Amino acid sequence: MDICDRCGERAVEFDHTIDQRICTSCGVEYYTDVFENQLFTADGRANFNLIRSVDVSQYHDLKIYQAKDIISDITSRLNLSAARSSDVVRMITKITDGAFGMGEWFSVLVASSSYVVMRQNNIPLSIAEAASAIGRDIHEVGRMVKRILDYFDIGQLPEFDTWRSLEQAIVNSSCLSSVPKEKAEEMVKQGKFLMQCSVKWFLTTGRQPLPLVAAVISFVSDVNDVSVNVEEIANEVYASVATTKLRKKELVKTLVKAAKVLLPWGENVNVKNIVHNAALLLRYMEIHSTKDDSFDLGTFRVDVENDEAKDSVYFNVVGNGENTQLGNQKLSDVCLSSAYGKALDDFNRVRSSNEFGKHNGKRRKRKGLVIDTQMSCGSSMSEPPSLEMVLEKDVGYSPSPPSFVAGLIAREKRKERIEAAKVRIDQITKPKSKVEIGDAIKTSKNPKINGKRKIEKEIDWEDCIIENLLLYKVSEEEILQGHYSRLMDLHVFNSLDA
Repeated sequence: MDICDRCGERAVEFDHTIDQRICTSCGVEYYTDVFENQLFTADGRANFNLIRSVDVSQYHDLKIYQAKDIISDITSRLNLSAARSSDVVRMITKITDGAFGMGEWFSVLVASSSYVVMRQNNIPLSIAEAASAIGRDIHEVGRMVKRILDYFDIGQLPEFDTWRSLEQAIVNSSCLSSVPKEKAEEMVKQGKFLMQCSVKWFLTTGRQPLPLVAAVISFVSDVNDVSVNVEEIANEVYASVATTKLRKKELVKTLVKAAKVLLPWGENVNVKNIVHNAALLLRYMEIHSTKDDSFDLGTFRVDVENDEAKDSVYFNVVGNGENTQLGNQKLSDVCLSSAYGKALDDFNRVRSSNEFGKHNGKRRKRKGLVIDTQMSCGSSMSEPPSLEMVLEKDVGYSPSPPSFVAGLIAREKRKERIEAAKVRIDQITKPKSKVEIGDAIKTSKNPKINGKRKIEKEIDWEDCIIENLLLYKVSEEEILQGHYSRLMDLHVFNSLDA
């Protein structure tokens, strides 16, 4: 009998009933059919040879079973359907040649394959969500995704679907679970329309989509009086909290500018009260995008419900049958006097009764500006609109891209720096006389603007570079472009080497 590797007892013997070698002490089975033990070789040296014919099929089956169990666990965390899970299994089988694998790298491979499969089928799944499902770094998953794309020569994946991502985030959000179904549907419609406006207003150009999705959800929650924090929404959609707050700030500022252009009371709209005007503003922009001219906020109509359905008519102008337009009618002095007298009598009667909201003992209900703010965006569209459709929409406000505006502002700041640098250079190259210096000291001593002491701006690195470039005769137009490194290499360092 041989020694058992598990218990150390010399109790390993061959069992003819199962045709396997087993340990009679601990019961472990050995998958070997040949065992030779030769104590000495021909030249007298000790030698132990163990020739085994090991059955590896059971280990291979166990490995595949455990690998598929890992795939099923990760795909269930990512809410993949059975069809998409099968696609992930086929992709991993082709990548590993059917060997699958074990360990942390295999989990990264499964999450990355799930991401690629979902994006190929236009289902919104972010790399951040895939990395969070396995507790790995987002950059590690991103590198594996790139290797998969290169292996299958896929190229570029379809664009991330922010339309469906926003809808899924609102419907499946735990912090919005208490919101009634009707209000949640209204939030989805408002959010979808805001996402289209954000695309048209270039708020999504060159930026990550998830922070903007979280910002839109937070804003429509404020519009519908749903108390939820920006941090909670950002964490649920796997977006950066700081970037989400920045995107929401940009969105609010853009909506304020749109309200100033579109709403009659737009001058009174600011970032603090835009939430109270947002529902009406979104509804108006939606109707404007459908080319419906019947909805005009420039004209107001106050509806008054009355049981008799009869209001006082002060001016009752009757045409001659050919032209009944008020602008073409010529009212006589008698007509105007009669109308004014009737209006004055009605006013005195109402004032004496001291009941401005009543008629014949029955209260009159004033509705004010009656506008239906219920959104219809997305109610009849199952698929998100194309980029061309979104850009062709006219919502009544078309601002310049934020990057273009920021570039203009930066250009103006550089222009001011150039002028200040030219003044400093002139002070050195063209010194003033003693009298001029004395007058300059007197006038510059304790400078004040509007009764307040002027704080002079300190010179920073950009001022030094601009001043250096001006000394090397670089044109102001090139400096305004802001490519300092290129200009320094071209004009300063090259001249020093020469």
